[in-house]
Amino acid sequence: MTMDTRLIAKNATALGVSGILAKAITAVVGIFVTRYLGPGPFGDYSTAYAFAGTFILFSELGISQLMVQEGSRNAAVLPKYFGNTLFFKSIIAIACYIFMIIFMFPAGYNFSTQAMIMVLGIAVGFNALNQSVYNYFQAVEQMVLAAGFQFLNTALIAALTMLVILSGFGVVAITCTHLISYALISMLIYLSLRGKVKPQIEIKSLAGMVKNGLPFGIHRIFYYIFLQQSILVLSLTATNVQVGIYSAAFKLVQMLVFIPSLMTSALYPALYQMGESDKDRHQNTIEKVFKFLSAVGIAGSTLIFVLAGPLTKWLYAGKFNESIPILMIVSWFLALECMSFSLGDVLTTTNRQWQRTAVQGSALVLLFILTMAMTPLFGILGTAYALIIVEVYIFLGYLLLVRRGVYKIRVWQQLPVVMAASLLMAVAAWLLRGLNPLVSASAAGIVFGIVIVAADRDFNRIGNYAFRQILRLGGIK
Repeated sequence: MTMDTRLIAKNATALGVSGILAKAITAVVGIFVTRYLGPGPFGDYSTAYAFAGTFILFSELGISQLMVQEGSRNAAVLPKYFGNTLFFKSIIAIACYIFMIIFMFPAGYNFSTQAMIMVLGIAVGFNALNQSVYNYFQAVEQMVLAAGFQFLNTALIAALTMLVILSGFGVVAITCTHLISYALISMLIYLSLRGKVKPQIEIKSLAGMVKNGLPFGIHRIFYYIFLQQSILVLSLTATNVQVGIYSAAFKLVQMLVFIPSLMTSALYPALYQMGESDKDRHQNTIEKVFKFLSAVGIAGSTLIFVLAGPLTKWLYAGKFNESIPILMIVSWFLALECMSFSLGDVLTTTNRQWQRTAVQGSALVLLFILTMAMTPLFGILGTAYALIIVEVYIFLGYLLLVRRGVYKIRVWQQLPVVMAASLLMAVAAWLLRGLNPLVSASAAGIVFGIVIVAADRDFNRIGNYAFRQILRLGGIK
């Protein structure tokens, strides 16, 4: 297979536009939900979503991601991988749902949380199957279709959720909007694929596929649990109000963590090919990705840190002011995730997924230990500190593995300009913090953009390209 740069650009654009729009809609609706519910009910809602999502996640076990890897290299295997993935995931998802219901009762959750868990369990089960279809589209480099369905799903959830809020219904009704939306999207996907794609179920090869997919599946399980573990631990050891206060800050940052995967999804097929055939190009591509992700992550974290107070008060109408110090700490989660993601992708796309999984698994254990040790000492601030400490551990772990086992990746050389531009942006944001947070953030962001485009050749090229496109859209030659 040869790398089609136009197709990559098309897929990246589709994913970028739909992803940004979808996340913007999700963020707005999420803020409305948080404000509408308040700390206690929002804590129950966050607990239910984390609990249900964690159990259903075990239905994956990596076959979908394996399908992307193998299908990118040999399209002939896709029907078998696609069919076996849907078959296996459907059976395991049902088993996961049953175990979820069983373990829900000894957890001691209230009736409202239990009801949401039962509804969300079915909803995320549908979504798990839909995600496998999106992985199929990724393997055949038709991410435009995946982007369209994902955006439609987000729009449906948003519209139904706002209808629930305007109607004054309770928190359980909000979870029902997810179930309705995921079920409708599943039906639309089935109708769109019927007669066009013929999945094949080959039982004799299923065990081998599951075995080969385990490095991807276990890593994904570890990663998702890592994202939800602090909320899950708090749900068992703290009040629902404390869970809500912590979740309001952490979920605000989590809304932005889609950026690394969004930027690299369209590159995965090409990275898998280069990982086998052209290590120099692979390294150069990864270093560029690291630079761009670092710029986004460090700038975003810096801006959230400086404007945490006015941003929280404005977004949540003063109902979650206790979340401000939490947000200042967890804001750095975005920067560390962006910096770690491209390093982890080196391991994934050079057949070292088990190494990435080992780092994520050990991070999971470390996070649990630190959370249990630091939360009693510092309250939910300790939970936030534990999260950031473990994120630093993940970054350094990936960096060490890549430099020792793959190639001497040049990461520190990518950071000086990004750090300088972020510092100047922080100063601008601090001076303008008395204004509306959107105004001060936008003005500070412009400062960052001007500095980094002027000081760095790669960003200068991007800036010139973006400027030409704006002129073109405006009809100016």
